[in-house]
Parts: sequence; C-alpha cells; structure tokens
Amino acid sequence: MVGVEILQKAGVVGYVILFLSVISVAIIIEKFLVLRLSKLLPKEDLRLIVEFLSQGNIPDAVELCKKRRSFLTEVIYEAIKNMGIPTRENFLSSFEVSAKRKLSELERGLTLLATIAAVSPLLGLLGTVIGMVKIFGVLNAGGGAIGNPQELSAGVAQALLTTIFGLVVAIPAIVMYNIFQRKLDKIATELESAGILIANNFKGLKK
Repeated sequence: MVGVEILQKAGVVGYVILFLSVISVAIIIEKFLVLRLSKLLPKEDLRLIVEFLSQGNIPDAVELCKKRRSFLTEVIYEAIKNMGIPTRENFLSSFEVSAKRKLSELERGLTLLATIAAVSPLLGLLGTVIGMVKIFGVLNAGGGAIGNPQELSAGVAQALLTTIFGLVVAIPAIVMYNIFQRKLDKIATELESAGILIANNFKGLKK
C-alpha cells in the first residue's frame, strides 16, 4: 500500500517511469539469459565441426549444425549453404554476412534499453517541473500566505519523487546496456576467430 501511495504522489509521470522500468527489467533478464558465451558458442560443437570439415566431411558437419541448434551452428550452417563456389574467400564472406545477421538478432532490445536509460531522467525532470508548477500555483492561490499545505506537499512530493524514480530506472539501465555491449563485442570477436579457424581447416576450399 505504501508503494501505491508513493506512486500516486509521483503523478502520471511516475506511472510512465514505472512502465519503462518494467520494460527495462524484462530486457535485462532476457539478455542475461541469452548472452551466455558458453551457450552461444559451444566449444565442443566448434571442435567437432572443425574436425569434420578438416576431413572434407561436409554432410556430417551440416548434420551436426542441424541437430545441435545454437548461435554458432546456425551461423556455420548458413555460411556453408550460401558460400557458392567453395573458396576460402567465399566461405569467409558468407560467414561474415551470416554472423552480422545473427548478431543483429542478439542486439534486439538493447536500443530500447539505451532509450529508456536516456529518457527516464528527462521524465523525472519533467515531473519535477510539473511539481514546481503546482507549488507555485498553490503559493499564488494563497494570496501571499502559505496556501493549502496538502497541495503544497503534493507538489513537493511529485517534484522529488519523479526525479528519484527517473534516476533509479536510468542508472541500472545504462550500466546493464554497457555490460551487454561488452558481452556482444566479446561474442563477435570469438565468432570471428571461429570463422577463421574453420576456414583454415576446411578441406577442399580453394585459395
């Protein structure tokens, strides 16, 4: 009940910030579950695929990619399927295109998280301004006296609470955004290394 009362004091802006906080938490939880290097790029799958392709055994490598569905195997499968003439350059180009497309899927939601991190403090500032307008309105209505104490306290509460709410939502959002970006950079680096490793051991590829 106390939480509801506090939220009511924050006004409409407080409800908007609360809505953004729910979206932010949902994105953070989803990215925590998805952006796990061991799940996206299984070392055992990479080892087996390199082993198959080093023997020129493309069917078994493709079959492994179909059975063990992961970020890595999907990229490799698409790269093999779309490389056309089997040359090292064609494979790496196909691998790069596939990797970029799959990485863009992993990035989904991060732009929204960054937007929430940027907008939340501004909404808090908006709530503060609205609260200040209420305060001045009460003071003017009082004809030089303090005016209605309840309305005055409501304006002060809105001015302070929306600022706090905005910062409480924005700080974790920007921190997690930066952490997820670093994770994506590491995933992209590891994926690039995997592509080069496969190309260097892919039997039958022309230079």
